[in-house]
Amino acid sequence: MQLTFLGHAGFLVETQQALVVVDPWLSPLGAFDSAWMQFPRNHQLAPLVREKLEHSPKQRFLYVSHEHKDHYDPDFLRTLTKRDFTVVIGRFRRTALRAAFEAYGARRVIACEDQQEVPFENGSLKLYLSDSGIHRDSALLIQADGQRFLNLNDCEVHERLPAIIAEEGPIDVFTAQFSGAIWHPTCYDYPREVYAEHSRRRRALKFEAVARAIETVQPRVYLASAGPACFLDPSLFHLNLEPVNIFPRASELFTFLNYRLAGKTPRLIEPMPGDVLDPGLGELVSLASERVTDENRSQYLRSYATLQTRIFRERRRKLLLEEVDRIHLRLHLEMQRKLEAFSLADHVLMPLYLGLLELPGQLIRVDFRSRRVDVVSEVRDLSRYMLLASAVDIARVLDRKLNWEDFLLSFRFRASRSPDVYDATLHGFLAAEVEDLRAMDREQARGRRAGAYARDAIGEGLDIAHDAEPPFRAAPVAAP
Repeated sequence: MQLTFLGHAGFLVETQQALVVVDPWLSPLGAFDSAWMQFPRNHQLAPLVREKLEHSPKQRFLYVSHEHKDHYDPDFLRTLTKRDFTVVIGRFRRTALRAAFEAYGARRVIACEDQQEVPFENGSLKLYLSDSGIHRDSALLIQADGQRFLNLNDCEVHERLPAIIAEEGPIDVFTAQFSGAIWHPTCYDYPREVYAEHSRRRRALKFEAVARAIETVQPRVYLASAGPACFLDPSLFHLNLEPVNIFPRASELFTFLNYRLAGKTPRLIEPMPGDVLDPGLGELVSLASERVTDENRSQYLRSYATLQTRIFRERRRKLLLEEVDRIHLRLHLEMQRKLEAFSLADHVLMPLYLGLLELPGQLIRVDFRSRRVDVVSEVRDLSRYMLLASAVDIARVLDRKLNWEDFLLSFRFRASRSPDVYDATLHGFLAAEVEDLRAMDREQARGRRAGAYARDAIGEGLDIAHDAEPPFRAAPVAAP
């Protein structure tokens, strides 16, 4: 088996008889309306991946873990003209990803149930699914040539790892997300010291989850993948240089792991896009020429941003007041449709305010208890959630150029809440599409809420009340 790192959470895994392309995020447009960019750059690997998927004589698989656009890259996949490979995805309750690939024209689409195995000559793929509330993800185990690669990416199956290892045996190479992937506290209006404290706690939770996973899996090698993207939009660039946030570097994770695991660490490797790992040797056997280090990172980011300037210059435009008014009306109607489809509205105790930056004094107020959506001139509730964004960005959601979750992950909004406590149900309303809200089963959602909250808080890094204490005593995490 040979692993080529494609950047972010992407891999090209080749065995003697098969190849598996994993989560290839390669588009130069990045993800989430170009808010996230691959870090380091990996666009130069697109021709290699295209050639392998289109022309390799081996049995070919494309595996996509979930529908977040830093894993599922439809822009890159549309560039493939020959699609006689097999697509492997999870069989989630939300069928959007499956429907997209069924329309894509691949030779075969296999939508796997949890723990379903897809065999190939002298090896197999096996998926482990997490499908709770609005969160859908999968982890992947590849076995071939007597070696095992376990890739958790963003998937929250940490509590299942003991059973997985007991059943599957020793793992040669392991990887799991170590960076934040959510809009809290990034988009919230906190004082700097509160923002920093939220960030430190989230980072500690994520690092601890990785440490515990390594203790359970005991791999020979841990690869630092599914790490931070970078933010090259001028309005977001400051996130790259903040002294404390939820997007740590691999070197910070490794410092924590060496302390936390008291020297009982596997080999820790931070690969660059294009690096090749031999799992049998447990080391990189080919290195990409471009290397990003803690020392050259700032200059690298500024040069990278210069190369992408055109993208952000072209996506911004000024709107006439009449256009802003129309967008405001459309947003009002969208909230009405969402509220009508939301069976859990009576579980949300605070109202939601939404506003366009271009229209101060015209706030849309969503009252879940009375099921009303009104326009008001000011905030009139002590207990409330508030979201403000530009009309240009909201219009892109209303025009279906991106969905609500993608918009929230773009970080192009500001939020505040009082009290500063996470509400899973309100979060679900914000992130879900109208059709998803209609499909929610009330009783199932109630039964899953507590478990989903616990997984989200530790894994995906969703909102935790600022006064909540982590469920462990973490080692100190050095600020960058």
